[in-house]
Amino acid sequence: MSQTYVKDNGYFYRLKANFEIKETGERLTFDYVVACNLRITRSRSAGLSDDSSIHPRAMVMATRDGHAVMIRTLHLCSGSTTENGMVPPDVLPLAVWFDDVGDLSAGVGYLSEDAYDNPLSRLKFFGARIEQATREDWETWREKSATQYVQRGVLPGPWGYDFPNQAPPELGQYISSCWTYVRLKLPEELRVKLRELWPQDRPRYWTMPTETERSTLGEIVWTYSRERSSSGDVHSGQPLRSGQIVQIPPHVPSSWPSEMYPLMWRGLTSVFPMRKSALGNDSDFILNLEYRDGATNGFGACQDARADLEYRIPASSAAPVFEVDGMVVKQLDRKIPVLSIPQYVAERDEAVFFWRWQNF
Repeated sequence: MSQTYVKDNGYFYRLKANFEIKETGERLTFDYVVACNLRITRSRSAGLSDDSSIHPRAMVMATRDGHAVMIRTLHLCSGSTTENGMVPPDVLPLAVWFDDVGDLSAGVGYLSEDAYDNPLSRLKFFGARIEQATREDWETWREKSATQYVQRGVLPGPWGYDFPNQAPPELGQYISSCWTYVRLKLPEELRVKLRELWPQDRPRYWTMPTETERSTLGEIVWTYSRERSSSGDVHSGQPLRSGQIVQIPPHVPSSWPSEMYPLMWRGLTSVFPMRKSALGNDSDFILNLEYRDGATNGFGACQDARADLEYRIPASSAAPVFEVDGMVVKQLDRKIPVLSIPQYVAERDEAVFFWRWQNF
């Protein structure tokens, strides 16, 4: 399990985050040291990594009952800590729940505080903090982690996972990104504009042709969101009700973000409960937004969807489709379906969903 590094200009910090499993009361405490700007040659536990910016990018812990929880490392290599006030006290890392520690290829992402408040949540969150650390702290953590490590399922090893740029064969067994649609519930002055675009048969979910999406639904979203920016970003924390983000104090508040709902790629048929289907059947290429009348608010569907990003549908197979809760909203292009996925989807004349994703 030894590793070597060849650059000696690293910066280090300690990330702590605490969770509890609601059903059992089991506490999960993440406490690890992050190394920035080190080139690391990994070994048996996780293959090779050519990424020198941050290590590890994610840590995974197994639960007593055979589940697993992953957190994405906050990218804070410029001296931001909880002590110096640059990291707000309610900072929220991205966490992912896996039903089975033996399968880390699909999980449920907790993308905002709404996820933890949701009745579907399996987790409670008790806060996170960033502390200063040294190379000695990093080496001590690595030695201790290697000594205490017990292999369970497909855990990536004692030092987390780096999601390398040059993908090793085993990369597909881990999630690579979390996908979601953000829902904006519109004020009346914008509902009037949306109503003008609503098709005459008044479908519940609908969209516009790809070539006019941005100039119609997209323009409505922009009008709404430019005055209501969302707090949080993919590197330094998820959206917070407080509106605080990692920056030099005082933290400038911004509006509480809109609702978020999981977008499932091919091979994942449900997030609650998690259900997967075998890939390779072109006749059921379905991308599905699992909205459930707001029941899945706060969550994202986390998968390794890279194979679908370049996938082409044979002419002999049924056309790929995009659905909301099983209702077909748009037929996708056969050449590369992801290129025609709707960026914006309307719900009646009330709200607009727009597509977002977060990579690891």
